[in-house]
Amino acid sequence: MASMRRGLPIGYYALIMVLLVFFAFLSYGLFTYKEFQRVSADMGASSHAAARDEVHTVMAHLLKEAERIADQFAAWEEVGQQLQLPRYYAYWRAHRMLHASFLSGEVVDAEVYDGEGIALAKFGDASLPAQVGMPPPPVYVDYSKPEPTLLMFRTVYQHDGDDRLWPQGYVGLRIKFLQRIREGYAYRYVDPRTIRFVHGGESALTWSEMESALRFELRDNPMSDAVAGLLSDAIVNLGVILAVFALTLFPLLVFMIVRPLRAISAHIDRLKNSPGGLMLDDLAGVLPISETEKIRESLNEYQSQLIDVHSSLEEKSQELWAMVHHDALTGTRNRRAFDEYMKNLPQLLGERGIGVCFALFDVNHFKAINDSYGHSIGDQVLKVIAGRINAVLRRGEELFRIGGDEFAVILLDCDEGSALRIAERCHEKIVSYDFSKLGIREPLRISAGLANARIDDLEDLQTLQWKADVAMYRAKRPGNANVVVFNESLARDSEGLFSSWVNTAVYDAVIYGTGLTMYYQPIVDLDDGGICHYEALVRIEQDGEIIQPSNIFPVIEARRLEVELDRAVLRRVLSDLHEGRIQPGTGVSINLSGPTVVNDQACSWLGEFRPYLKDYRVMIEVTETALITQIGLANENLSQLRRQGFEIALDDFGSGYSSLRYLATMPVDVVKFDITLVQGLRDETQRVLVSHLAKMILESGHHLVAEGIEDSATLEATRSAGFGRGQGYLFGRPSEQANRVRVAFDNIAQFPGRRA
Repeated sequence: MASMRRGLPIGYYALIMVLLVFFAFLSYGLFTYKEFQRVSADMGASSHAAARDEVHTVMAHLLKEAERIADQFAAWEEVGQQLQLPRYYAYWRAHRMLHASFLSGEVVDAEVYDGEGIALAKFGDASLPAQVGMPPPPVYVDYSKPEPTLLMFRTVYQHDGDDRLWPQGYVGLRIKFLQRIREGYAYRYVDPRTIRFVHGGESALTWSEMESALRFELRDNPMSDAVAGLLSDAIVNLGVILAVFALTLFPLLVFMIVRPLRAISAHIDRLKNSPGGLMLDDLAGVLPISETEKIRESLNEYQSQLIDVHSSLEEKSQELWAMVHHDALTGTRNRRAFDEYMKNLPQLLGERGIGVCFALFDVNHFKAINDSYGHSIGDQVLKVIAGRINAVLRRGEELFRIGGDEFAVILLDCDEGSALRIAERCHEKIVSYDFSKLGIREPLRISAGLANARIDDLEDLQTLQWKADVAMYRAKRPGNANVVVFNESLARDSEGLFSSWVNTAVYDAVIYGTGLTMYYQPIVDLDDGGICHYEALVRIEQDGEIIQPSNIFPVIEARRLEVELDRAVLRRVLSDLHEGRIQPGTGVSINLSGPTVVNDQACSWLGEFRPYLKDYRVMIEVTETALITQIGLANENLSQLRRQGFEIALDDFGSGYSSLRYLATMPVDVVKFDITLVQGLRDETQRVLVSHLAKMILESGHHLVAEGIEDSATLEATRSAGFGRGQGYLFGRPSEQANRVRVAFDNIAQFPGRRA
């Protein structure tokens, strides 16, 4: 009889299987945990490297900016003047140098040194050394003060008579950088408050050593923490499921488990097609099994938790929708929400035939505000403006931020008059706010464009924003109201305007005459040294500073104010003639722009000079760089002015669009050679060409004026080429008072020097 095989009780097999499952789960958990730790370490190392590169990039940008400021300071003309005449250095340093516009707020101190490296003067409050070694030290960071500062030195070069550069002196700057590194930039990885440098007790470090001494801490990464939490929860949930499975494995091998498993399977099948809320009924039968009941309770608890998770996901979905459709800075609706609103507007209103008004608001000169005061101030301005506009809007009306400084409102069931009143109240609300609390000196305004349409006119709705944009840019132009309603006459391109305190000063000078000043430079007869004319040169005084033409004319051109500027200049020159600022028996030369030359009122405006023609020679200079397309109208106006007794000069000859064309077609008495042509007389390769050109123009009956005469060699070259008149620093710099002098050519030393 075959022996009977005796096996182990099923409980043992169940226990072995449970142990195997347990060890498998434990191994998987350990492996998953190690992988999670490795990934976390890699992410941390990657974030730290990216953060260090981020700070290094900021430091490189800061160093480049500091070098630019130092180079600009070293190239400043007034620095060279102080090196030549240092007796007024103390006064200039206190009242001029330290207040220069290009010395930013991070510049703690600045100093000018002579060619031996000795400061031009000693001051008790000076933080820079009174003497530097030769050559000056490279860029380094000084840790001798409570706050580290960047010390930078630059050589000041001077041109000699042959246009060669030679060192004239040196300048030094002490620049704060730590606060700028922490607060002046937006960091993605680094917590800027923790940026510091470990210098080990040294009093001075090079910039590369500073990069090695950098220390910082990373920003908290909510997304990384959330991912880690989710992964941990996933591991825990997996463990719970495996644990439940392991705990149920033993009773399944011992008891009859078919019925509970079928009941559980059927319940799970119902859950697949159920929106939620189903609970598993009692599985107890003839032989109640606690383990299967535990499974049932766990499933029901999981279902309850799943319902809670669904509710939470719904809330998060709503929060995410709000984030996606709202502007994080101002709290208004954003461009995405605006596009969806405009797309769905006809469907939202259905068959209601009501009027719709599109109101577009734009902050005047916002780019210049950002550039002048920084993006943080710009952000504060946008918040204030959004809040002020929202305070005026009616209930149910949404404010959208559709661009950097552009806001839009869709006014429903609103006629043109009501929309105009709402927009004007918005403007008044903003104007009444005291923006000086934010440190802004200029008055801040908005421009608003309104465009109306009916909701049932689809084509009108599609062009509504464009029409409001056109109206808004018209509102930006000088002389217009701050709120403009679109009409067909406005349907043309509009150009944006830029703003800054220079923009404001130029606008006030042109429109109101505020700060507009005329400087006069003599045009000398090269035969007897007498003064023929004084050229009227425009300057603008603002807050004690002189705005030069290089900053004036870009504003004029961008805002199309050429004619307005010319009229303001004519009024100022007339005033100076009346007050005797220009000596009788001489003359005055006035520049006119192309738009003024072709203006049908030009002769009328210049008619006010006719009473002065008996004592003065008045010459009208038409700049050759002005592109005059209406040449016929220009010739008509200039010919009429010649008949009235004015002289006509073609200015900057040889530097613009079509020199010979203007000379051949326009009634010109005087031709003023541009400085580039005059300098060609001293160049062997250009002298013959320029001389022949001058001879040709002289033979055609024109007078010649040489611009840019600054030394005796250029004077002799122009006289040899046949020029009868000259202008330049050799004869006199532009000044507010036109003093009459006579120059003796046999004694060149009597000429004023090139530098003051």
